[in-house]
Amino acid sequence: MKKSLLTVTLLIILVTCQPDGHNSKTNVFFNSKDTLLNQEKPDLFYHYSVWYAFVNLVFDGTLTAKELKTKGDIALGSYNGLNGELIMTDGKLYQVTEDGAIHVPGDEELICYANATFFDSEQGFEMEGPVKYEFLRAKLNEELPSKNQFYAFRIKGDFSHMKCGSIQKQVKPYKTGLDKLLPVRPVFEKENISGTMVGFFCPDFIGDINVIGYHMHFINDDASFGGHVMDFESRKLKVEIDYITEYQFVLPRTQEYLEGEFKNTFQYGAK
Repeated sequence: MKKSLLTVTLLIILVTCQPDGHNSKTNVFFNSKDTLLNQEKPDLFYHYSVWYAFVNLVFDGTLTAKELKTKGDIALGSYNGLNGELIMTDGKLYQVTEDGAIHVPGDEELICYANATFFDSEQGFEMEGPVKYEFLRAKLNEELPSKNQFYAFRIKGDFSHMKCGSIQKQVKPYKTGLDKLLPVRPVFEKENISGTMVGFFCPDFIGDINVIGYHMHFINDDASFGGHVMDFESRKLKVEIDYITEYQFVLPRTQEYLEGEFKNTFQYGAK
């Protein structure tokens, strides 16, 4: 009896305790960390092109929108010539161009970089606000069972504020690398909005081939606002996590990639 009472008490403490100075509430609705060691179905992280290429003026690929849809039902990335941010949720693909407009790309639209997976929830929790992006990352750092593997996220929420970025379309001959483009990227902000963030976590050892840490893109419920997530404040979040233990890395088949001189280094991402 005493053991049962102690277990219940510990569970209540774990669910309700929050870091000092933050008044959000976290409810765990399922928590399956043990599945990390006992997965029956390995999940595959599909990764097209090299993050390192963007700072070295390689902005074109041969992956089509149609083919990407065969690699997952959530995704993020960018289109050839850095023509906007790519986001896919529930198998629906979108393009957020530098003017903030949302487009549905045609099947033959070419993609220069993408991360994708078929999402399978294996762990999750709910958070009641106010919750900012920084606090969500801190909570995820506590919840992830290991920093030595990959994760995908699907996060639905109501946001009092959402700040997203796109990227400026580049025209050949390319002259400006991503390290120079991001500080002056187009930024869009919206109040009182509901939608979905999808994204990935990559361990530090991924180096220059992908973004280290958390990388999230957002699309609202009516597909009228979205982009790369820069900051937010939410009223309520439902966080779902997918453990990923297999990584498929595909390189572009373009002359520019084959002849590229990868001299410049750059890493961008929040841990």
